[in-house]
Amino acid sequence: MLVTLAGKVAVVTGAASGIGLAIVKQYLASGIAGLVAVDLAPNMPTSLTALPQDKRMHYVGGDVGTDDTAKRFTETAITHFGKIDILVNNAGINVVKPLHLHTPEEWDLVMNTNVKAMYFSGRHILPIMMKQKSGVILNTGSISGETGIPTQGAYGPSKGAVHEMTRQLAIEYAPHGIRVNAIGCGTIDTPLVTRSAIDSGNPQAFMAMLKDNHPIGRIASAEEVASFFTYMASDLASFFTGAVLMMDGGYSAK
Repeated sequence: MLVTLAGKVAVVTGAASGIGLAIVKQYLASGIAGLVAVDLAPNMPTSLTALPQDKRMHYVGGDVGTDDTAKRFTETAITHFGKIDILVNNAGINVVKPLHLHTPEEWDLVMNTNVKAMYFSGRHILPIMMKQKSGVILNTGSISGETGIPTQGAYGPSKGAVHEMTRQLAIEYAPHGIRVNAIGCGTIDTPLVTRSAIDSGNPQAFMAMLKDNHPIGRIASAEEVASFFTYMASDLASFFTGAVLMMDGGYSAK
């Protein structure tokens, strides 16, 4: 079975590291026609400039929690490629604290990046997909959106919102030929997890706890997750919509 994205155009947020970078690499390897990589840095980060450069990839720097960034990456895709087939809402941030220790600014940062960004991207891209009568939206969810985990004060609620927004969008836009799904990730070996471990005050204990909590006995690689994002973006997944698909090594089955 060949998973191909030939002829398709994608926008991927949080594209410079972790899951997002792995998705960018696999989408390009899967023959995608065009890709807009989005991340916070104003100029293309070295992780992306290190990739073979061709006319298929363009970069947009900006805060995904603002409407301006969503407007710019939408316009970039349309200007260079004329359509948008795939939107990957992957950008995310975590503050490792109990809820009562969050500052209002930290709460807003997590909610804006993880949740409000989905509203902004949808506001601009959904009308394009509606006009095309086709499109795929994939959201990066989390076990934190399904179960309670200590020190996930804002992050857990934000991912719960991602899961529910996935269902809402799927029902709302299915008549327009748009599929919307979330991948509920367990712990993935990414810079975000590394920072969370450091912020916990005891990185070794934090990582051991994460591994032990997954029945499969380990955490996942970003490449494993990106492979599933590639399949879910392809025509092979044409009957999936409104699903929160748990890719979590058995964590949520406990």
